[in-house]
Amino acid sequence: MMLLVFLIALAAAAAQNDTQPARTLTTAAVRREQFRVIYEWTYIDYEWDSQEQQEAFLNTSRYIPQNVLISGINFYGENLFLTMPRLLDGVPATLATIPVKQNNTAPKLKPFPSWNENVIGNCSALQFVQNVEIDRNGIMWILDNGRVGTLTPTPDSKCPPSIVLIDLKSGKNEMERIPFPPEIVNPNTTYLNDLVVDNRDGDYAYITDNSAVDPGIIVFRRSDKKSWKLRDSQSMMSVPEATFFRINGTNVNLPVNIDGIALGPQFKRNDDKVDRTVYYSPLSSFNLYAINASVLRNESLAQNNKNDLRPYVVDLGTKASQTDGMKMDSTGVLFFGLIGNSTIAEWNTTTDFRTGQRTIARDPTYIQWIDRFTFDNQGNTYVVVNRLFNFVKQQVSLKEVNYRILKSFTGSKSYVFGNDLTSIQYSAAMMPTVGASLLMVAVSFLLA
Repeated sequence: MMLLVFLIALAAAAAQNDTQPARTLTTAAVRREQFRVIYEWTYIDYEWDSQEQQEAFLNTSRYIPQNVLISGINFYGENLFLTMPRLLDGVPATLATIPVKQNNTAPKLKPFPSWNENVIGNCSALQFVQNVEIDRNGIMWILDNGRVGTLTPTPDSKCPPSIVLIDLKSGKNEMERIPFPPEIVNPNTTYLNDLVVDNRDGDYAYITDNSAVDPGIIVFRRSDKKSWKLRDSQSMMSVPEATFFRINGTNVNLPVNIDGIALGPQFKRNDDKVDRTVYYSPLSSFNLYAINASVLRNESLAQNNKNDLRPYVVDLGTKASQTDGMKMDSTGVLFFGLIGNSTIAEWNTTTDFRTGQRTIARDPTYIQWIDRFTFDNQGNTYVVVNRLFNFVKQQVSLKEVNYRILKSFTGSKSYVFGNDLTSIQYSAAMMPTVGASLLMVAVSFLLA
């Protein structure tokens, strides 16, 4: 029953999208599969070194099964990497692996890199991992918030927020930890949520910080380990009309700032320079925003003025519901969830966002809070569904399925492998520049 393919409203979606613009990607069309459940858990368990170790963790509340939530997912080699953020007490390991090839529909998680590298309170070990990315060179980029127990009355900020790098190709799994400067990333308020990696010009990471008091995008440059933070008081903040969520009869109010982030393919600007577009959205928002990566790389804009980015940010339009995770493939197709609609959607970024969104899966039973996406090297797309609305209300029942991983063959691969320039003549994020130029022309004409 576990592997039963659940029904997806593909026919309805296809009929609905008949009037949508045709995809203009150069890749050949592939035969899509329906999304199906490949893994599901009522609660998360681990591969313990011994039964005595497990009992010791249980007896000291270092393992509380209902407090372990799967959030992030990524692929490398023969493994899927899963993140279990330490929002509550009782999470034994915050990063772990399961096999890509199924041998159990509810596999136990193997701590990664090891049990020792997941010890809570040891600032050399992983403390609170929300998401990871793996770049085209096999380097894993880990966001470690440092602060644990963020949903408890007394969060612990003993360890600093850091980015951690592991060279997976070497097989040694040695961690290089780079703490963020406290003047850039406040250890008491930051929440490092998601990231994308741009393997150009010394390797950059663009990171969403959905801090309740100081949200923004953190830019980290690997070549010199320097970081800065950019803010926009409009596009990166939650909006009151989008803080209410209703999923499968459960209501929850979550005023969460900038959350999901994606990175588009390279393109050549009008000045012949190569750029990429960064897409993002607050969790509590119905809008998708875009900005050029070159703007984020401009350190001079990293000031306290929360309107410095405003001229460069483009509001692409609205979605039918709020979005948590999103992921771009190598050809410029964005996959994202629509939480309130129990829907997985896609958008070909060469089309108008307002008319180009397509539903590819919808199911109120199996798709309850879409979190993160990943792609493997065989054209498959994986999605984490985690019923976060129950978790934040601490209403997780160990008698129900709470966590699922869905899979579909979409013919996609990750954006990190997209090197070729697209044929787009301009990007959405370039529109403010065009608008500013036209404005200058108009002003010049009036003053003439």
